[in-house]
Amino acid sequence: MTSFRKIVALARPEKKPLVTAIGLLLMSSAVSMSIPFTIGKLIDFFSSANPQIPLDLSTWQASGILLALFTVGAVANAGRSYLMRMSDTVSGQRIVARLRENTYAAALRQEVEYVERGEGDVVSRLSVDSSIVGESVTQNLSDGLRAVVMSSVGLGAMFYLSPNLTMLMLVLVPPVSLGAVFYGRYLKRLSNKTQEAMGEMTKVASESLSALRTVQAYNAQPQEEAKFHQRVEDVLTLVKKEAIATGIFFGSTGWSGNVTLLGLLGYGGTLVSQGQITVGDLTSLLLYTVYVGNGLQMLTSFFTSIMRGIGAGTRIFDLLDREPAIPPRGGIDIAPNRRGPVKFEGIQFEYPSRRNVEILKDFTLEVKVGESVALVGKSGSGKSSIQSLLLRYYDPIRGKVTFDGQDIREFSITSWRSIIGIVPQDPVLFTGTIASNIAYGNSSATREQIEQAARNANCEFIWGMPDGFDTQIGRQSLSGGQRQRLAIARALLKRPAILALDEATSSLDATSEHRVNDAIDKILRDRQTTCLIVAHRLSTIARAERIAVLEDGRIVETGTYRQLVNDPNSRFCQLMAAQLAATSSEVIDAPSSREEEIKEGEAVEAEKI
Repeated sequence: MTSFRKIVALARPEKKPLVTAIGLLLMSSAVSMSIPFTIGKLIDFFSSANPQIPLDLSTWQASGILLALFTVGAVANAGRSYLMRMSDTVSGQRIVARLRENTYAAALRQEVEYVERGEGDVVSRLSVDSSIVGESVTQNLSDGLRAVVMSSVGLGAMFYLSPNLTMLMLVLVPPVSLGAVFYGRYLKRLSNKTQEAMGEMTKVASESLSALRTVQAYNAQPQEEAKFHQRVEDVLTLVKKEAIATGIFFGSTGWSGNVTLLGLLGYGGTLVSQGQITVGDLTSLLLYTVYVGNGLQMLTSFFTSIMRGIGAGTRIFDLLDREPAIPPRGGIDIAPNRRGPVKFEGIQFEYPSRRNVEILKDFTLEVKVGESVALVGKSGSGKSSIQSLLLRYYDPIRGKVTFDGQDIREFSITSWRSIIGIVPQDPVLFTGTIASNIAYGNSSATREQIEQAARNANCEFIWGMPDGFDTQIGRQSLSGGQRQRLAIARALLKRPAILALDEATSSLDATSEHRVNDAIDKILRDRQTTCLIVAHRLSTIARAERIAVLEDGRIVETGTYRQLVNDPNSRFCQLMAAQLAATSSEVIDAPSSREEEIKEGEAVEAEKI
């Protein structure tokens, strides 16, 4: 009932056209429901030995009145059809649009892991589920209301004509109603499962298409086709179950209706022969029975549609009502120019999807204002998790992260992230211009500010583009080094108090790495931005004022580059030795052009160090 009330509430902004359509529906239905009664009276009139028209009307006068009533009914029916059709298209689409916007906004408010874990499912709720809910509100509303009017008015007329025959017919209503309830509940569960299966199907397709290069590189198209085929089969299986249940239900109700009609005809004929009712009244009653039967069938279809909408709506309302693990609202706003040290104090952290697998254990680190700290360690040691905690994608299980002595959970999430610049390992570009990508999330930035940020990030390649900053780009339009420098420009445009660099040069060639590192040097020399650097490359690590070495989620040693590199027993030297050994092996096995590139990169690193 809660979901049903929420679905009905969606139609409230469209109540004006809907109420008008309902008024016209009542007018047209009143005329339609008078037809069986009129036919019965006409039969009695023409079969009577001394026919008499009520109110002493002549035949032509009575015919004119009936014609006028039928005309009014037809006009009302036409208006009702027009308004309901407009409601289906315009109002229905507005309802779906609002629902999609609210669902999308709710998805953006959720914590990162919730959306990433079920990305395809969220997309399915936005597209498929919202359409089903919109259709259940508007598309079948006219038929549902018409069915209610037909059934209630028809039953009232039947009681007026013959209470005995009407009671006989009503014996069938309880079992049919009970069947409809069980059928509706089953259909709701089935609809929910079907939408979940469609979400899984969408998820598989999204994953494969977003990684199309990898799929084609490994000739994995047949494998992905088989996975998608299995998901399609799951959907088809559920659809078949729904079709079987629908066939059984409507077949049994149709059979029951026909048997009831035969019973009424037999018993009604007996009453006619006994003179208790007239032939016209029996005819009217049988016609009303057909009307009521059609109304109940339409009501069942409407009920089916509503239950399907409730099944789909439950998934949407679950997302709309879900409270994110990281509250998007509330907290103290931070002044954009505020500066202060960042501290990680006794952090214990596990990913929600991997409980009992500790990523960080009693992790403690302080980064002073304007200081740059490089986090070094093997893959899986927790380096990227530290930056995720800094950005509050997650909260620690124990311990806290503070900024300027204040727990970051006390800040509003929007203002906190506004003072942090992030340069990820694989920066994401959005369809649009280069300028709009640099100013992403910063709509008030001027062109001058955008260009200055690009200069500071060594994005000189932009001025060589066909349309400069107005050049249209996409997700993979630029090289890795160009994307990294655009990401640095995007971060610098925010004038951040904290800059988080996550493997910013790990996949770049020597030339691109040199330019990216040069841009990083400019930031570090400024001494206004606190930098937290996650890196494997020696050239990036050596630029940091301090290095923190992580093992098994803890810091095992810290110091400057020279302090650690001059201690042959340090964990840092062992990590770098393993990296150099891997690089040397790569040089031995590499073609000559690749060997030259690696040697060039090492020369650049040595020169900088």
